[in-house]
Amino acid sequence: MMKINSSNYLFVLLFFFILNPLYALEHHDFANDLPKGKDKKRNKGLKICVISDLNSSYGSTNYADEVKSVIGKLNEIKPDLILCAGDMVAGQKTSLTENNINSMWNSFKSTVLNPINNLKIPFGFTVGNHDASPSYLLDRTLSQKFWLENKNATGLNFVDSSNYPFYYSYVKDGVYFISWDTAGARMDPELYQWMEEQLTAKQAQKAKLRILIGHLPLYAIVDSKNKVGEVNEDPEKALNFFKKHGIDLYISGHQHAFYPAIKEGIRFLNAGCIGDGPRKLIANPAEAVKTYTIINIPKRKSLNFTYKTFDAKHNLEIDVKSLPDSIAGFNGISIKDIK
Repeated sequence: MMKINSSNYLFVLLFFFILNPLYALEHHDFANDLPKGKDKKRNKGLKICVISDLNSSYGSTNYADEVKSVIGKLNEIKPDLILCAGDMVAGQKTSLTENNINSMWNSFKSTVLNPINNLKIPFGFTVGNHDASPSYLLDRTLSQKFWLENKNATGLNFVDSSNYPFYYSYVKDGVYFISWDTAGARMDPELYQWMEEQLTAKQAQKAKLRILIGHLPLYAIVDSKNKVGEVNEDPEKALNFFKKHGIDLYISGHQHAFYPAIKEGIRFLNAGCIGDGPRKLIANPAEAVKTYTIINIPKRKSLNFTYKTFDAKHNLEIDVKSLPDSIAGFNGISIKDIK
């Protein structure tokens, strides 16, 4: 039997853990993301799990393995809040009947909402084009019916829910959240008026952070969505509104690709999908993967919040350095957020 002296042993350890970092990523211990010992409660910030685009093909009541895997992992991740950037069911098709659509929502409830509710984790969401497209009245009506019936299951501390589930506000641990209705590209003037009322109120002004979540992004980052109708119809108006009213982070879905961006001081999280159809970034050859993101907001200096984004299939952390420095879409350039 070969003997290993101490110097050889150290070399083996260095090779295994330094030159093979995927081991550490593959066996990520989410408990290590939390403070330890006596400092745990005192220094605990806000931990948010962001998911998006859960749906499979039109009319499907089945969810991909990655959806079930991420939901099953929540008890290990232990987030304080879950945010979903839309497309929870697979609507937006005229042939779907009321029974079809209700069956999809019932499947979402049993597969996603009930397990989250059993863990007593608040669930914030925004409606997507497959949930409640403005062009599909039946989808929109049944989406509203489902969420009104399950409002208590969200566990949210609402500030204003008069227009729930399409747009509404809530707070969690000193952070002010707004879900706005971007299931379509056009923003109604009354939506901006309502948001201005929310963001100029004392509670929003005093908040540690102001986070907005909507389905459609401001700027295109994938080829198939690099066109009119797939992004906000007036991104410059939206960006100026964000700057004027102190939005710190805008979370969106729809593009099925993860990309953290920053523009004129506003941070943008383009959330990847965990359902069907991950997409490659524009002009980027890297393989498309399904992802979910963990946002850690420190108790103090909340503006220094950070992301950790994971490949939903293999549970590997995505290296932000591997993403392109910028992405040029038809309606603007997204610059990588290196924070």
